[in-house]
Amino acid sequence: MRKLWQTRLRRHQKTQFKYLRLVFNDHFVLVLLILFGALLYAYSQWIKAMIIPAWWLRPALAAVLTVLLGFGSFASLSEPADATFLLPQTTAFAGYLFKARRYSLLLPGVVAVLAAAASVPLLQVWGIDPLTGGLTLAAALLLLKDLDLWLQLIDHYGVPRPAWLARLPLLAAAFAVLLLGLFTHPAFAMVIALALNLGFRWVVLASRFEPATLDWRGLSAAEAKRMDRLYRFYNLFTDVPGLSAGVHRRKWLDPVLPLVRKTTAHTWAYLYLRGFLRQTTYLGLWVRLLVVGAVVLSLISTWWLAALLAALFVYLVGFQLLPLAFAYSEMVMARLYPVPASQQRAAFQHLTGALLVIFAVLLTVGPLLAGHWLIALSAGAAGLILAIAFAGWYLPYRLKKKPLLPA
Repeated sequence: MRKLWQTRLRRHQKTQFKYLRLVFNDHFVLVLLILFGALLYAYSQWIKAMIIPAWWLRPALAAVLTVLLGFGSFASLSEPADATFLLPQTTAFAGYLFKARRYSLLLPGVVAVLAAAASVPLLQVWGIDPLTGGLTLAAALLLLKDLDLWLQLIDHYGVPRPAWLARLPLLAAAFAVLLLGLFTHPAFAMVIALALNLGFRWVVLASRFEPATLDWRGLSAAEAKRMDRLYRFYNLFTDVPGLSAGVHRRKWLDPVLPLVRKTTAHTWAYLYLRGFLRQTTYLGLWVRLLVVGAVVLSLISTWWLAALLAALFVYLVGFQLLPLAFAYSEMVMARLYPVPASQQRAAFQHLTGALLVIFAVLLTVGPLLAGHWLIALSAGAAGLILAIAFAGWYLPYRLKKKPLLPA
């Protein structure tokens, strides 16, 4: 089982590194560095301006840390064929799952440590020693996440049940423990988290690991679902083989289609607009980023930071709409259309420009509802400038590198 785990882990990591190099390209890393620096600066200014901490800060921080505990699921790296070929090794397979659980803790553990480090300035404002408070808070988060992964593991033994049903009580307990630690000292949260972790291992694990009760199909289905979520994230930046997007009619969006006339000169414009409205990947991404961006901008009080964030959201939307240009590359009938090839590139460029301009304008709704007129003005101006630059300069540059309809 040890050799099987090492083989699958090396194969898994090789695949992930291949996609991560495409996701975190030079442009995206530069944008993330600028965004990270801007957020750190805004956070430090907010801490310095704080005279008397508000009463709701502790519950809010506990809620944020609890939500972060939900990040990261059990990565078993199992395959559907395991239910057939590894069934006689069910007892020994527990050792494989233990290694998978330890591996699953790596990324959530890093997130927990970073969250604890980000909480240190607030702990200092509340009169808690930053060194001991930060270390014990990080230890409490790691222990609670370790307990969460144990719970996800044993949930594959016995009667299957919804994942949220098993994790909801744990997250509620984690919120109470973290809230207690923030009102007193994070060391108390660490002690309680350690007691819960050890008690869970002593009482529950000894009685749940029955080889005959392992749900092989549920294990492989959960891993397939986890990898599908991961690959759909990668698909926002690059094409992932074998991953197909869902298509829905969405009759309520039909009034949008007459905006493009059904003529020969608008063949590709109509096709691209219909594809954007019907494919769940692009429309869903556009709407989700719009909602998140509007909410984030409504919470910003610095005009230059709002402009930077608005430009970042517009860039992300434009960059992730690029695969739509090649959505019909494999369609045979597209090669028979009696229209020039330049029409296809121009149609996609116009659609992308219109979508980005609308996106930049709607981003200002959040700051306007919050009464931040300067923030809305700076965000809208920055978003519109980047939308025009992206559609007018960057998009033609990208489309020249690869033909939309291969010969």
